[in-house]
Amino acid sequence: MRPLRVTARWVLPVSGEPIARGAVLVGAEGRIAAVGPDAAVPRPKGREDASLGAAALLPGLVNAHTHLELTALRGVVRDVPFFEWIRTVRAIKYALDPAVYRAAARWAVLESFAAGITTSGDTGNTLQAAAALADLGARGVAYHEVFGPDPEQCGAAMAGLEAALEKLAAHASERVAIGVSPHAPYTVSDELLRAATALAARRRLPAATHAAESAEERALVEQGSGPFAADLRARGIAIESKGTTTIGWLERAGFLALRPLLIHCCTATPDDLALARRAGATAVHCPWSNAVLGHGRADFAAMRRLGLATGLGTDSVAAGGGHDLFAVARQAALGLDLGHRLSPREMLRLLTADGAAALGLADVGTLEVGAWGDLTAVRLDTPASDAADPEEAAAWCATPSDVVFTAVAGRVVYRKGRWPGVRHAEERAAYRAAVASATAVARTVGR
Repeated sequence: MRPLRVTARWVLPVSGEPIARGAVLVGAEGRIAAVGPDAAVPRPKGREDASLGAAALLPGLVNAHTHLELTALRGVVRDVPFFEWIRTVRAIKYALDPAVYRAAARWAVLESFAAGITTSGDTGNTLQAAAALADLGARGVAYHEVFGPDPEQCGAAMAGLEAALEKLAAHASERVAIGVSPHAPYTVSDELLRAATALAARRRLPAATHAAESAEERALVEQGSGPFAADLRARGIAIESKGTTTIGWLERAGFLALRPLLIHCCTATPDDLALARRAGATAVHCPWSNAVLGHGRADFAAMRRLGLATGLGTDSVAAGGGHDLFAVARQAALGLDLGHRLSPREMLRLLTADGAAALGLADVGTLEVGAWGDLTAVRLDTPASDAADPEEAAAWCATPSDVVFTAVAGRVVYRKGRWPGVRHAEERAAYRAAVASATAVARTVGR
């Protein structure tokens, strides 16, 4: 690969002051070799040049939680209680042909590039997200989900997890890590949680789980009641109160010792969050999907106050919307009290370096020498952004439609509506077919 040299009206390192008429040089090995004013950044022979003009260049965005394989289900199930929503989505998912997952995951990666996202923390169980991340040149952590609410399912579930990890190993690289995700308290027994924890510890794999997401989950865990409990009992599975919170349940199983990514944390108390922080766990805040699914607000202020490393996630677009982290960041910022809101630079850090920290990724989410050359750029010539402070414009005005450039490890993956090296017409056609298939299946699934 040739060195890549990118210039823009503004370079926003996120870790420091904006650089007017700046440039970033990414070496042939994919890491940043120089950052500074255009005149001060070397011009090596044989380089690839990208002159972006009226744009702000910043680190590639980090989507700390998504479900790439579910992108064909965008908005298919709307405005219903969470228990009904997730039951319906799962029924649709398991009725789909595997080709739907493949097309959906690949299009989701391309959509992410077009939205400035270079790194994704994905959870799924079809193997397609890891394949799409690896094949299309994205960065990410693909957490393979394991399910089994009945203790008697533990052995089969673990055998399935082991087999999946063997297949996923083919996609592991310096860009793509493979992890483990016991899905959630309502789909994982105590026995399965302990077994998955032991496997992740033994193999030193990243771990994640949906935790303290909803009132329905809280009722199940803390009281042994609610719709999840009733559904499990109807399936012949004995259910009792865990006698603690979800975070306490995870600690009791040894899961927090893995320093896992805790997804949502809407019902987590400050004591729960403090426990997670002491254990070295991290969190991902998904305010958009939390609002759509009626979960309420996670205590993002407490996460920040406690120093709990927290990134942002779009979650599955099956909940509606798209891979728009800019909107998610604004929603997160507006959820804080007046006087404690985020500065534009803090919002940009939340979109980049903080997400990388939540996923446990080093040298990602910053424009510093030695970091990976993951870059994105947004227009600064729109009516809203033309004369604005560049950090203000990027944090408060930018949308995915303003993204003009994205690169991963110095390889350009998106440029003004095109994905270099990708047969995008074929990818689009496959995705549209996947959406049509998912929509047709959704009509047959009873609610």
